[in-house]
Amino acid sequence: MVKTKFPIPVAVVVLLLTGCSSNESSPNSTLDGSKNPDSSKTEISTYAGFDDCAAVLDWTKAEMLKRVGPYGLETYPYMYENWRSNGFEGDMAAPTEAPETDSSSGADFAPLPGTSTTNTQETNVDEGDIVETDGRFVYSIIDHRIRSVDLDNSELLSEIDLPQGDSQMVLSGNQLLVATMTWDSTADTIISNFDVSDGVLTLNRRDHLEGSLVSVRAVNGRVHVVMNSSFMHRVDFVSPRDGSEDSLDAAEKRNIEVVNALAVEDFVPRTFEEGPKGTWGTKSTAIGCTNLGHPSSFSGWGVTWVATIDLSSPAVAPIGTIGILAQSTSTYTSTASMYISTTRWDDSVYKDFVSTRQESPYTDIHAFSFSADASELTYVASGRVIGTLLNSYSMSEYDGALRVATTSFDYDFGGGQDNGVHILKVDGSKLNEIGAVNGMGRGETIQGVRFDGPRGYVVTFRQVDPLYVLDLSDPTSPELVGELKVPGYSTYLKPIDGDRVITVGMSGTETGQITGAQVAVFDVSDPSNPVQVATAEIAQWSEATSDPHAFLWWPETGQIVVPKELVCERFGGSGCESAVVLKLEGSTLTEQGRLFQWFPIRRAVIAQNQLVTVSAGGTMVNQLSDLSEITDIRFDIPGTDAEDNLP
Repeated sequence: MVKTKFPIPVAVVVLLLTGCSSNESSPNSTLDGSKNPDSSKTEISTYAGFDDCAAVLDWTKAEMLKRVGPYGLETYPYMYENWRSNGFEGDMAAPTEAPETDSSSGADFAPLPGTSTTNTQETNVDEGDIVETDGRFVYSIIDHRIRSVDLDNSELLSEIDLPQGDSQMVLSGNQLLVATMTWDSTADTIISNFDVSDGVLTLNRRDHLEGSLVSVRAVNGRVHVVMNSSFMHRVDFVSPRDGSEDSLDAAEKRNIEVVNALAVEDFVPRTFEEGPKGTWGTKSTAIGCTNLGHPSSFSGWGVTWVATIDLSSPAVAPIGTIGILAQSTSTYTSTASMYISTTRWDDSVYKDFVSTRQESPYTDIHAFSFSADASELTYVASGRVIGTLLNSYSMSEYDGALRVATTSFDYDFGGGQDNGVHILKVDGSKLNEIGAVNGMGRGETIQGVRFDGPRGYVVTFRQVDPLYVLDLSDPTSPELVGELKVPGYSTYLKPIDGDRVITVGMSGTETGQITGAQVAVFDVSDPSNPVQVATAEIAQWSEATSDPHAFLWWPETGQIVVPKELVCERFGGSGCESAVVLKLEGSTLTEQGRLFQWFPIRRAVIAQNQLVTVSAGGTMVNQLSDLSEITDIRFDIPGTDAEDNLP
């Protein structure tokens, strides 16, 4: 068994460039020029589809029989209870007949000028978030309640309770889709489709999908909901009565019989439409067997599947487009493709509940392409990289290649973490690695990643962090070009032009002590000499350090808005200190002011060139020029008399 000691946290920022060329370095090189043995011998992952339901059943049973024991599938980390309704209570909206409107008439519902969009990873790929606006209306989901606000009339138009769980939404024209991952033991995903043609929330339909929510992405008016669905709660395994050999043998024999008796319906995700007042519809299979496949390496129990919803046809149920018999660790979506990553299951890791891993885990990546209208997904190729991913920002598609940033355990160098960027390209049905850079921040893990066209940025964490500048113009021969040491670390990076990068993260001292949340600006105009030109301390903590959607950059005025923890020592006319507004002019970063609400500000957006902030207590509108208040629309908080409780 290998034991790893974790070092004192430090940030390492790595800048990956493709603007320069060099042919001196070898493929899969480390920063000191040595060959990375793990990356060079990485096995290629493959993917196989199923011809029919019998093939799905045979493959799944075979994998289960390899691992079944007296306690069921002993390597499975947890078991679910029976899949059941979320048990809605209160004034939950039931589906009603929606107004007769042309939901595809995007021109009538286009965002007004001077209006921001959700802070997303890719242009033209929307992401689920808790606030959306078209400039006329602002929609927010906070504390399981969705609200719509009319900005022109400073009026709360409607509010509806949502299922208990974590919700996110996307807005397209006059259709608003909300995806909620429930908090019950089965972690179902509930899709609520609202018509908002007049700003008022009218529920078209609600569908229950089996699976925990992984991501929500919208391309060309189609919303793609990725979920992990476990079928283990449908399998009635037994446990031994005691620890005797006879009892263990009897339980294992019974569990083998349970596996052999399973039908394909026990594995495939299910769905049903909710009727009026929360009544159940008929359960049906969510995805066809021929739309399923599996990685060459077993990668966990369950099905990672994609449900596609056409927002121009709100009455149509979600359609299961593709599914992988594996548990996904991260997904990435561009306008042309979707990539689903899975981690190879290592049975030895869980032997007797003790880790016996002797090599770094590998991540398999499966590429699917969108049809012209983004309504269908087709399998393209699979590949494998050493290590694990941080999140969706760890992947980026550019110029026919996929860039992937990973953290791995580098046992060939005596243990500890190693970090690298791998470049993959489709060759037939394979995503072949054509180049890699490794050896970045050994002993640390990746904290932040961002690819921006021909450039890329990677942040790792240790006591004092070098900013590595890498040239990836020739993806098979990467080269180190520059380096900068800075304290602290960044978790979110926002390239704003070819010369500057704004980051959000934690500030620190030269000895590695973390001092609080900060915004920083880097000048990367000279790749051989990157410079940190400005920093601004904003709080002890900010939601923007863990969720990029909480960060607002408005390039028209050079303003940055980030939420902060609620501080009530300083009172303003509208509450406690809850967000910071910064202004960036060239390389100068100054604080313009702080915003005040009685509840933590969760999001900031721009609507008709005005600053709008949203909290559980209300929606506030301020002038961009001097942050003076225009209006404050307060919400009633369930269980409290919000107005009476405010000074």
